Amino acid sequence: MRFYYDLHIHSCLSPCGDDDMTPYNIVNMAKLNGLDVIAITDHNSSRNAPAVLKAADEIGLVAIAGMELTTREDVHILTLFPNVENALEFNDFVDSKRMRIENRTEIYGSQLIMNDRDEIIGEEKDLLITATDIGVYEAVKAVGAYGGAALPAHIDRDGNGLVAVLGSLEKDMGFRAVEFSLFAKREFIEKYAKEGYGVIRDSDAHRLEEISEAGGDNYIDTDVLTAQSVIAALSFGADIK
Repeated sequence: MRFYYDLHIHSCLSPCGDDDMTPYNIVNMAKLNGLDVIAITDHNSSRNAPAVLKAADEIGLVAIAGMELTTREDVHILTLFPNVENALEFNDFVDSKRMRIENRTEIYGSQLIMNDRDEIIGEEKDLLITATDIGVYEAVKAVGAYGGAALPAHIDRDGNGLVAVLGSLEKDMGFRAVEFSLFAKREFIEKYAKEGYGVIRDSDAHRLEEISEAGGDNYIDTDVLTAQSVIAALSFGADIK
């Protein structure tokens, strides 16, 4: 069966995410757009994942707990976990590796932690977009220790993209799949597909209107759609369109 996805969505916990990116709003916009599976991937945090997954479950949408990790090289890595417990354990690990700089909301924006009813239950005080002390060559192993999949985020972009920052994607980094933006050139995507990587394309949405719509080639072809099946596909480089 064909299932449409957007596996890179930020909530209001990300300082660059719009305050309207609440759990309820995200999952209902995704459902309205015809998506079958989404992932919540805030900068260096998974603390809004429990609310998003609960809100998604109530409307029959599959949601995956994840994070957009910033490595010490300032490369963005998309991480996805089979359950919220593993994601929060990884979150604690990342907390121990984060650079601590107090967030200035007037410059970077709020970092709101919410429940599934869109009620604010906390606020992250330290800026989440700083680099961690986790290197690119450590990322796959670090994420895998918590049962997750790690892949270079928006690899076609200059800003925080692995190729732009480090010059090339090397096999010994351990990645089995890579993510492209929705605006990546087809020949660039095909280059990595021919090298054996699984490839996906996501919105990296920071606003509700940026969340992907179903259609085109942004789909997963699988018999059963679960967070675990998506993780397995990304971990082993399966054919994800």
